[in-house]
Amino acid sequence: MVKARFNQFLILLITALGVLCSTQSSASLQVQVDRNPVAVNESFNLTLQSTDSSSGEPDLSALKRDFDVLGQSKSSSFQIINGQVTHNTQWQISLTPKHAGQLQIPAIPVGGQSSPPLSLTVTAANQADTAQQGKNLFLEVSAEPQTVHVQQQIIFTVRLYSALSLGDGSSLSDPEFPNMDAVVERLGSDHPFQVVRNGQAYSVIERRYAVFPQQSGQFSSAPVVFDGSVVEASQGGAGFMFNPFNQSTRHLRLRSKTIAFSVKPVPPGFDSSQWLPASKLQLAEQWSENPPKFTVGEPITRTLTITANGLTASQLPALDSSKIDGLKLYPDQPTLKDNQDGNGIIGTREQKIAFIPTRPGNVTLPAIEIKWWNVNTDKREVARLPARSITILPGSQNQISTPPPTIPTTEVPAPAILATHASQAAGAAIATVSPGWWPWLSLLLGTGWLLTVLAWWWQARKKSSQTGVNTAHEESLSQLEKQFKKACLANDASQAKTQLLAWAKQRWRQPSPASLTALARLCEPALGDALVQLDRALYAKTQAHWQGEPLWQLFRHHKPKDVRIKTEKDSSLEPLYRSS
Repeated sequence: MVKARFNQFLILLITALGVLCSTQSSASLQVQVDRNPVAVNESFNLTLQSTDSSSGEPDLSALKRDFDVLGQSKSSSFQIINGQVTHNTQWQISLTPKHAGQLQIPAIPVGGQSSPPLSLTVTAANQADTAQQGKNLFLEVSAEPQTVHVQQQIIFTVRLYSALSLGDGSSLSDPEFPNMDAVVERLGSDHPFQVVRNGQAYSVIERRYAVFPQQSGQFSSAPVVFDGSVVEASQGGAGFMFNPFNQSTRHLRLRSKTIAFSVKPVPPGFDSSQWLPASKLQLAEQWSENPPKFTVGEPITRTLTITANGLTASQLPALDSSKIDGLKLYPDQPTLKDNQDGNGIIGTREQKIAFIPTRPGNVTLPAIEIKWWNVNTDKREVARLPARSITILPGSQNQISTPPPTIPTTEVPAPAILATHASQAAGAAIATVSPGWWPWLSLLLGTGWLLTVLAWWWQARKKSSQTGVNTAHEESLSQLEKQFKKACLANDASQAKTQLLAWAKQRWRQPSPASLTALARLCEPALGDALVQLDRALYAKTQAHWQGEPLWQLFRHHKPKDVRIKTEKDSSLEPLYRSS
């Protein structure tokens, strides 16, 4: 008995040591900041995360050379999955940089580990407009870069500085560009932080947007507007500290300054239909089997993925799925996804293509190339997947010739047939047979048939009446489609856009898509891509190369679905994060 208990204790001890060792071996220390870049005197959060259960406290002494430590918080958690214990400890440290420059957040030791160093860009302290110096509430706007190419991403930042408590219902407008056709995407949610300006502490609410100008030229943004109220202490309130009745609410309406932009056209010699201005673009492939194995009659899937920093997924081009001798290709609908990071939007387009080999032998998959413009170096680059030579193996005989499926037939079992004949013979020997319930059943079926005919006639009459009401609407749509077809076949990009938007306005009445980009969101991916290409061609230096027939054929076979467009509320003033 004692020996059995000792064995159980030994097993438990070994198991515990194994879990502990596995936890220690997988431990790691990660570090990240919530804002980069930041300005001098602005606060930001540094997060340390450790999966080591035995880790101590972080040593922040090395940080104090370049940063002021404002505060620190800690949280811990653990979970057990399949016997594996995972610990998670997180420290959040609030910091303020002491000076501008390219600062290095040093390695921070925690127990027996050290975090990797991290680079942080610290800019000089932003100065508010002269007229706003010393005020308790003011707006700042900035944009980076201000000189771009058409369809290149601009990061537009709005900051509201407040030394007062904001009242309920305060709001802030989105940026607008009155004389510039632009796509504006909001980046994440409001980001609050603290800053000190000239000895005054402010609560700051920051909003960031990605702006994509759709035409070249010189433009300016409209002022961003704050509309709301602030709570402030009444005059002559000495001696009534913390008295909630000794407060007043004041309504304010503030306007920011405007920002000028210079938008350059597509560089000469670059095909505008393939214009992709990005800071980074990657093309990758993945096979359902690794390495891929090709056998006659057996499908295998190739996944092609385009990832671009500074472009939305709708801007990324469709990949060519041309015919390849010896292979049948079946492309799936592409998957479009937009993600966000500190530098803006990252668009991803994923295309799955099923390959079915039709004969054994050697086949070459052609190279795939995507030309794009690097906005960091201002140069043309090419993302490329090289050509691939594959060998197709012969399949089994039953894979090459599969008999067509047979349709089962319903047969009456033999005993039932014999019973039926016997019944008929017995019936013949009887002189008189009672009609039973058959006449009543026949009457019931006849009445049901008559009611069905009457219902069909009524529905046909009702449909005919409705058709008469909608005749004018359908004729108008048909006429606009003819005009759109005429413009496409004449390769007239401008007229094609005009007629298509007119068709959309008639199709959906109010509200209707106001731009090709908005209409593309209601279409299948292939038609949506063609509309984006038309939009690009309109702002190219030359439109002579645009071919409209492919767009017409896609529109004819894949018209936008009958969806209901939601009426958007007035977005000039969005809900504002309340600072207190």
